Amino acid sequence: MKILHTADWHIGRKLNGFDLLSEQKYVLDQLIDSVIEDDPDVIVIAGDLFDRSNPSKEALELVNQYLYKLNIELKKPAFVISGNHDSKERLNYGSAWFKESGLHISTSIEAALKPIEHEGHHFYLLPHVDVLEVRHYFDDDSIKSHQDAYSRIMDEIKLNLDPGMVNILVGHLFVSNAEASDSERPLSIGLSEEVNKETFQMFDYVMLGHLHHPFAVTDERIFYSGSLLKYSFSEINQPKGYRLIDTERQEVKFKRLYPMHDLVYYEGDFNKVIEKDIMFDDVNAYFKFELENMLHIKEPMSKIKQIYPNTLELRPKVTGSDREIQTIDVSATNDFEIFQSFIQEITESDSSEYQNEVFKNMFKGEVDETH
Repeated sequence: MKILHTADWHIGRKLNGFDLLSEQKYVLDQLIDSVIEDDPDVIVIAGDLFDRSNPSKEALELVNQYLYKLNIELKKPAFVISGNHDSKERLNYGSAWFKESGLHISTSIEAALKPIEHEGHHFYLLPHVDVLEVRHYFDDDSIKSHQDAYSRIMDEIKLNLDPGMVNILVGHLFVSNAEASDSERPLSIGLSEEVNKETFQMFDYVMLGHLHHPFAVTDERIFYSGSLLKYSFSEINQPKGYRLIDTERQEVKFKRLYPMHDLVYYEGDFNKVIEKDIMFDDVNAYFKFELENMLHIKEPMSKIKQIYPNTLELRPKVTGSDREIQTIDVSATNDFEIFQSFIQEITESDSSEYQNEVFKNMFKGEVDETH
């Protein structure tokens, strides 16, 4: 069986206030093309379809549109779980009759304990759960961590596990020693989120969501698909795409998807950017700049945005932090020397002839260069 594993769509996400719906639609269109080309038998979506528990009308429409394309138009069975960003109630609405078309949505512990059988494969669809939820479900006060919670759930699943089947767990969680990014919302406050890989050793494959790096963990059976797009500048060097898993050939491939506009981080000189000495392939990319020689510039962001309209962050780059701070004895220094020292300190270059001329004209008769 070929399984296409995706997760962390985060539809409705904004990046520094920029709405990413058009970017998300662009990459979802690629995903549809990939489904047509790869022709998987099953689609797995491991949580966080939405970015908020109360998504906008536009986000709802976009998710519905692409689930319809996958499940109805392309006739692909789909196994979907809720993530920590999703509303379980909203995602679960209508799930009873969605099953008739092969769209299986799991948002509860109870639904995860018994498998869904499909062509000799058993899918256990375990949504994101928190510790209190698991403690309450099993009425077990000894459950105090995510590790406790998942261990307890696995103990229950073992009662139904058929070793003669290919057993697949779909989950949304943080595996121990995996690589996180800035854009992932913590699963809990004050508790360790991590769950040991050994907890899931009874499964042939574990297909996960939550961490946005597709190679957040290295394992022969446990895989993250990664997020649909780069959702923070900490993800700037991460590839984005989906997993294609062939259980017959026992092959697992990562296949890339490409954004309409990428995230770009540039560290350098303000003047070189403004004067276009430095140019980038896509002027509409989402930029983060950290630049020298801009502290004296009035409204530097507006100037940068005239060239790169989707600039999201602009920060001054402080250089020479280890150098000694220059001090001046004003009682032994004339005004013109103080002015030159100020320009040197702010711009890290000598005052220009024009700046010197302007200063002298403004303080004509008051400037004594010989003191």
